[in-house]
Amino acid sequence: MKKVGFGIIGCGNIGPVHAAAIQAVSCAMLVAVSDVVEANAKKLADKYNVDAYTDYREMVKRKDVQAVCLCVPSGLRAEIAEECAQAGKHILSEKPLEVTSSRIDRIIRATEKAGVLLGCIFQSRFADGSKLIKQAIEQNRFGKLVLGDAYIKWYRSQEYYKSASWRGTWKLDGGGALMNQGIHQIDLLLWFMGRVKRVFAQTQCIAHEGLEVEDLATAVLEFENGAYGVIEGSTATWPGHPARVEVHGSEGSAVLEDGKIVFWKFTKRKPIDVKVEKEMKRESELGSGASDPLAALKIEGHRRQIEDFAQAILKGRKPAVDGREARHAVALIEQIYKSARLGKPIKIQ
Repeated sequence: MKKVGFGIIGCGNIGPVHAAAIQAVSCAMLVAVSDVVEANAKKLADKYNVDAYTDYREMVKRKDVQAVCLCVPSGLRAEIAEECAQAGKHILSEKPLEVTSSRIDRIIRATEKAGVLLGCIFQSRFADGSKLIKQAIEQNRFGKLVLGDAYIKWYRSQEYYKSASWRGTWKLDGGGALMNQGIHQIDLLLWFMGRVKRVFAQTQCIAHEGLEVEDLATAVLEFENGAYGVIEGSTATWPGHPARVEVHGSEGSAVLEDGKIVFWKFTKRKPIDVKVEKEMKRESELGSGASDPLAALKIEGHRRQIEDFAQAILKGRKPAVDGREARHAVALIEQIYKSARLGKPIKIQ
């Protein structure tokens, strides 16, 4: 079996998750890792018996590295991605792809010019529950979509934000509770409900000290299909609660918590509903980021998405979540921040 060789750039918190997920994919293999902190790179490299680098530019010179996972702080990705694309490497970035849509556009242009694939980690799309809801929407089981909501009521301690100087900054984090934590559910909401045409929002930093960005946000949405919606995001709600996405229509409703369906009901039953009701009794394959970003995170979502990305490389097709798909959530969050800053509704062109 052909395997795609991966290199990881950034061996901090999320880099080891990528490494474990790559190792669990039959058509992928971890070749090398890189981090400006030599100890971080060496620790991860030793665990998987691969080579370690402190300069990713040296790593991407290797012919056996066909793809790279970008696991550096969000606001550093554009420049690194451009160099990786020029080196002919396919790029799979952690979320968000970058901190602004204009910087994402730079990455898209670079990868398209180089003829390499670009993907972004939104592992929640790969949960069984997420795929079932998407399928039901495509089958028109919900009837007319009426409401679509995302609730991310999580908790992050003051120590979490102090653990790295880039956390909670506009330049490198791109935002707070929405851009860093809530973006997974916002991406799901857009995947389910479609694009937003109007947003009215408010944000503030209510419970943490020294943050440039929000730890509390609410937004009221009007989707292009006429449905309304709400986004609530926070990192100040102790002890942290499951992330929830709700889809309500004229003929059915479904509720997702951390990738697991907890409510599923339609006016017209189908045989698959019995299977879904059984699935509701098991644990989510994703885990939860409610109170600790890594403690309860499972690698299965990453494994599924990395497998999709590797297969896309091998088969010459687009990945399930490419750069243009990844751009939508960041662009909406930018408009939420703009509305909150101006104190008025924003019409999205």
